[in-house]
Amino acid sequence: MSDHTPDASSELVAGRSCDSCTMCCKLLSIDVLDKPRGQWCTHCDKKRGCKIYDDRPEPCRDFYCGYRRIKDLDERWKPSISKILINYEVSHNRIALHIDPDRPDAWREEPFYSTIKEWARTAEADGGTVVVWAGRNVTVVSPRRDKNLGAIRDDQFILPVHARTARGTELDYIVVEADDPRLKS
Repeated sequence: MSDHTPDASSELVAGRSCDSCTMCCKLLSIDVLDKPRGQWCTHCDKKRGCKIYDDRPEPCRDFYCGYRRIKDLDERWKPSISKILINYEVSHNRIALHIDPDRPDAWREEPFYSTIKEWARTAEADGGTVVVWAGRNVTVVSPRRDKNLGAIRDDQFILPVHARTARGTELDYIVVEADDPRLKS
């Protein structure tokens, strides 16, 4: 499962709960359970939730999606409704949107798309990124365009680079292997 804030439960929006939502059990990878991204966890009962809730691993215990933590989002953003799970990945300085592979274009619908583009403007200004995961397929959302990077393995990285274009130097994104020396700079 992705990065989390150690005291994330203190950041929860009052009155919001997971209720019947189990999208994190489908959309996120959970290394300690060998659960890949975009597939249902074997411990998830889609109607009732986690079958090992009291003994669930730490990454599951510590995780709260963006809907539970961002007060400006309304009920339409609940992952079971929107098919979009929002996570802030601290170590990568990025907002990661995990999309249900059964609805890969859900993020392009309103009210989601215009909000996501605004997040991209803010993130880029702060040196961060917004990425959309639909299964293994990744799209980087920037203020100017959405760049589909294709399928990315868990051992690969998304690297921002400066590319020369007819309009001058622009920020672009490429996929690199873990041993790429540019990752160290």
